[in-house]
Amino acid sequence: MYRTLILLLAFIACSKDSSSNISSVDILAKVGDKIITLDDYYNRAEYTIRPLYCKGNLYIHKKIISNNLIAEKLLSLDSEMNDYKINSKALESFIKGRKEQAMRKMLYFQQGYQKAEVDSEELSHYYKMAGRTYEVSFFSYPSGAFADSVSIALEQGILLSEIYTAAFGGKIPTREVKWEDSNDPLIDRTLFNSEIQKGQMIGPTKLDDDSFFIMQINGWKDVLELSDVKSADRLQRVNNTLKERKGINIYAEYIKDVMKGVEVRFNKEVFDPYVESISKRFFRTKESKESAISNALFNSDELLDLRQIEPSDEIFDELSLYTIGSKTFTVQDFEEGIASHPLVFRNKKMDRSEFPKQFRLAIIDYIQDSYLTQKAYELDIDKSFEVMSEEQLWLDSFKAFQYSSLIINKMNEETETYIALRETIDELQQKYNDVIEIDMELFEAIELSKVDMFVTQINVPYPIVVPNFPSYTDDSYLNFGKKMNTLNN
Repeated sequence: MYRTLILLLAFIACSKDSSSNISSVDILAKVGDKIITLDDYYNRAEYTIRPLYCKGNLYIHKKIISNNLIAEKLLSLDSEMNDYKINSKALESFIKGRKEQAMRKMLYFQQGYQKAEVDSEELSHYYKMAGRTYEVSFFSYPSGAFADSVSIALEQGILLSEIYTAAFGGKIPTREVKWEDSNDPLIDRTLFNSEIQKGQMIGPTKLDDDSFFIMQINGWKDVLELSDVKSADRLQRVNNTLKERKGINIYAEYIKDVMKGVEVRFNKEVFDPYVESISKRFFRTKESKESAISNALFNSDELLDLRQIEPSDEIFDELSLYTIGSKTFTVQDFEEGIASHPLVFRNKKMDRSEFPKQFRLAIIDYIQDSYLTQKAYELDIDKSFEVMSEEQLWLDSFKAFQYSSLIINKMNEETETYIALRETIDELQQKYNDVIEIDMELFEAIELSKVDMFVTQINVPYPIVVPNFPSYTDDSYLNFGKKMNTLNN
C-alpha cells in the first residue's frame, strides 16, 4: 500500500505550470546566486519555532525574520568564498536523501496530483461534508480469541462501551472526526459518503496489521459558511483535498507499473540473525540509540551529525541480505543505502515479536522508494527548480550553521548566537551589499500568524519539513542591498 506523502503546499505553489520555471515562483530576495522565495519565508517562519525577538506579526518582526534568512545565505556564501569545506560522508548522505525525497514528492505531484480531476457534483457533496464533525467512540484490538469474544458480545447486544470497560477498564475513547482529517479510506467512505444514523456501529473491520477496529457514531454537527470569503476558502480546501486523495490513488497505480516484475527475496540464513542483532539495539534505551547508524535505522531524529555511519556488525558486511532478480545486495550495500534513506516503519509502536515483520516491510518500502527515485532521475526531476531549491536550502542551512559555529568558537564568547554574531552579520551585509536584492513590494504584503508550529510529515525518511529557524541576528534594519528589479513576472 502506498505510504502517503502529506505536505504538497510548497510544490503546488511553485508548480503553477507543468514546467519547473523560476519565473513562476515569487522570489523575495537574492544573495548572489542564492534565492529566497516567498514560500521559503513562510515555511521558515511558520513551520518552525521562532525566537522570542521575532515571534509575532509586527512589522519589526517581519524585518528581523527577513534579515535572518538573508544572514543564513550570507554565512553560506562567505563560507564558500573563503573555501571553507565540510568533508563529511554523513552530510553528503543527508543532502542526497533530502534531495531524493523531494524528487519522489515531485514525482507524485506530476504522476498523481496533477492528473486528478474533480467534477462539480462531488465538489458540491464534499463541500457540505467539510462542514460536518462527527463524535465517535472507538477502539482497536488484536485478532484471535479476543476478537472472537468481541464479536460474540456484540451479537448478544452488549453495548460497545460496556465491552471496552470490561476488557480494558475506564471509559471507551471518543474523538471528533472531520472530512479533511487524514482518515482511513473506510472511515471516509462510511462517514462522509453514505447515510449515517446516530448510534450506528461501524465494524469490526480487520486492518492491514491484522488488528480489528470498531467505531460507534454518537452524533454530529454541521457548520454552514455564511460569508462569501469563508465559503470560497472552504471550496478551495475541498478541491485541493479531493485532488490529493485522488492523486494518491492514481499514483498507487503508477507505482504498480514501476514495480511490476520486481521480486525481492530475503536470505533467511542472514536476515534472521541480522534482524535479531538490530532488534536488540532497537529496544534499548534512547541513549543507546544515538549513534549515526541508529539514526539511519530507527529514524530517531534529523540532527545533522558529522559522525560517519558505521556498519552495525562487521560479521554481516559481505553477507547477502536479499536479492532482486539476479542482483544480490549485501548487508553493507543495504546499510550504505539507508545512510541517505532512514527506514520508515509502518507500525510505529511495536513489541519485540513484531519487529522482524516490520523490519522486512520497512526494507520493502525502502526498495520501492529506490525504484521511484530512479524513475525520477530518468524524468530529470532532479534538475527541477523545486528539487534544486530544496537541496540548496538544507545545504545553505548546514553551511551557515557550521560556519557560524567556527566564527563563534574563535571569539571565545558564551552569549546567544544572534548576539555574538551581530558585528559579523553587519560586516557581511556590507561586504556583499552589491549582490543582495530584496523585493520590497512582496515583503510588504507578508502576513504572519503568532502561533508556534513545528510541522512534520509522516511516513517519509525525513519528517522535518524545513531547517530550524536561522537565529543569527535581531537586527530589524533593512539598510543594505538594493530593491529587486522585476524578476517575478
